[in-house]
Amino acid sequence: MRPIDLNPGEAVLHEGDPARCAVVLPGVRYFSQAPLLWFAREAAQAAGWSVLELSERAPGGEEPFEWMRNRATSALDATSAETVAVIGKSLGSAAAPLVAERALPAVWLTPLLVRPDVVAALSSSSAPALLVGSTADPTWSDGEQPGGESVSVLEFEGLDHSLQVEGDPLASLDVLRQVTRRIGDFLESVVQFGGL
Repeated sequence: MRPIDLNPGEAVLHEGDPARCAVVLPGVRYFSQAPLLWFAREAAQAAGWSVLELSERAPGGEEPFEWMRNRATSALDATSAETVAVIGKSLGSAAAPLVAERALPAVWLTPLLVRPDVVAALSSSSAPALLVGSTADPTWSDGEQPGGESVSVLEFEGLDHSLQVEGDPLASLDVLRQVTRRIGDFLESVVQFGGL
């Protein structure tokens, strides 16, 4: 693990196969050390991928969506891997237009489906995408589900925006296990079909 200066921005590189890199984008208050992203990174590393993890948070004085788009651009430009996949949580989905433009496979954890730009990017992307969310999360359920043959969905009932079961940590761990397994399967399928 070594720090990377994205100029601007900070990231941490977890070295694995240099030909495959997963870029991890955090939420506004859901950092890369939080459970979903921590175990997404673990799943990628267990499969041999390198992982470039955006390790900073959006500053209070900056517009968060613009900040995320800029940091995602810096992070994606920092890798020379042949196969790149993105794993983003919530605010990270602000980078969906960039990811679609570059035709990169992506896992979007609680993407902001209430934002038309995010839905349009997810619907138009030619690359595979896994969307994970819950019917009890308004940023998911109050939005529009993107279409497209390349989009697969893992939807839960009654979970919050962190995909947790309030007051039941063991049930939350069961959800985390399911999500981690699906991320691992998704990354395996990207490699199996030769990346993009």
